[in-house]
Amino acid sequence: MNFIASNFSVNNLPIRKQWRSLVNIFLICVICLAITFANSLSNNVSAAREPDSSQIIERFEIIKNKMAKLRFCYNESCFYRNVTSKIIPPSDKNPHYTAEISAAVERPSASPDLADYHFVYADDHWQLVKGEEFTDVADYVFIGDRYEIYSVHNSHTLSGNLDKAKEDSGIKSGYLPLYYEVLDRGIERVK
Repeated sequence: MNFIASNFSVNNLPIRKQWRSLVNIFLICVICLAITFANSLSNNVSAAREPDSSQIIERFEIIKNKMAKLRFCYNESCFYRNVTSKIIPPSDKNPHYTAEISAAVERPSASPDLADYHFVYADDHWQLVKGEEFTDVADYVFIGDRYEIYSVHNSHTLSGNLDKAKEDSGIKSGYLPLYYEVLDRGIERVK
């Protein structure tokens, strides 16, 4: 009996290490469960704050309607007509809503001009990410706060920053009032 008790004693080193290992594994499992529980709570909280799809779409329609009322160019003689939009819901490939506004641009010129603006819904705001405008005299490409204009008259490309172009009043494009007036530097104004 003495032999059996001495082999299973708590003071026995191999058994003590096993108990310590089991306690460590148990504590690690408890910590993992606590982290999982905390993550599930934070996901529920953030999901509760995100507006539903109808609100997101309604907010985009407000941007589109404000854009449709813009006047720009020299003496505010340019405006949009036939304004249409397309909203693409999140998918496996893209976790964000994306949207596009297309319009004809009414200018004093005789040829039809077109504009396309691309948006993404991220961080609870619609954001203007890029735009293109095609006129009889130039092609405009905007990416965020940068622009590039290709002039068909002299085959010359101008590029720069929108802040500078706004200061100089050098670009008579619908992208600028959309970027600065309808949106706040390309980001949706949320009340």
